[in-house]
Amino acid sequence: MDSGKLRERMLGVLVVLCVGVFVATAAHAVQKPDSKDTGKDAEQSVDADPLEPLNRGIYWFNHVLDVAVIKPVTQAYRFVVPEQGRTMVDNFITNLYTPVVLVNSVLQRDPQNSFATGWRFILNTTFGLGGLFDFASAVGLHNRPADLGETMAFYGAGNGPYVVLPIIGPSNVRDAFGRLGDAFMMPTNYAPGWFSGSTGNWIEYGTWGATVINERSKDMQLIDDIYANSLDPYSTFRSGYTQKRASDIRRAKAARDKALANASCHP
Repeated sequence: MDSGKLRERMLGVLVVLCVGVFVATAAHAVQKPDSKDTGKDAEQSVDADPLEPLNRGIYWFNHVLDVAVIKPVTQAYRFVVPEQGRTMVDNFITNLYTPVVLVNSVLQRDPQNSFATGWRFILNTTFGLGGLFDFASAVGLHNRPADLGETMAFYGAGNGPYVVLPIIGPSNVRDAFGRLGDAFMMPTNYAPGWFSGSTGNWIEYGTWGATVINERSKDMQLIDDIYANSLDPYSTFRSGYTQKRASDIRRAKAARDKALANASCHP
């Protein structure tokens, strides 16, 4: 990729970050006008769903697509590829996303996670044969996931209303912008020009498709149980996503605070 396109990608990340913080913060303010309610963060507002009619329509589109395409393909994938092979695919995809985690760890001012993530990418890309094997974990080097939605939360952006994204599924206003910004940071976007055809970067499309199937495979039992046993799967997915994101962000903030405290104790 030439320097002009690289600058365009970086500018795209900055624009998404700024617009996302603004929109999510504005949505947060509209959603929770009562400033006296300081006991609970908006992250814990499970039922904030003013777009529910639209969201339910997209949810049913996703459900039909899942039943007709994504689940059958995933089942075929699980039948053909043994467990060890699926683990290697998951490792490879996780390694591809590591630069995104690294950038967000730096933006979140978490030195420990930044250090661990950077070294994990180096070790897994080299000794792990391009990320097929999680060599870094085998030698005791672990990190936590980090994304732009979390980063925007660090800088004061509220989660905003709950939204359902086509194919992707549960999200909120802030995290939707975060996903877009993270997509700009994916290393597959910067593959050499000879990987690209008239329809775009096929590596980027392949990675996205593999990610969808990999995630559906990992959550196969959970998703199928919700569809089979929940009286209202839409509400179950909404509550589960909202509570998980609240937990992720609390954990990320705690990890960052601990890392900064340790750094201040060891100048």
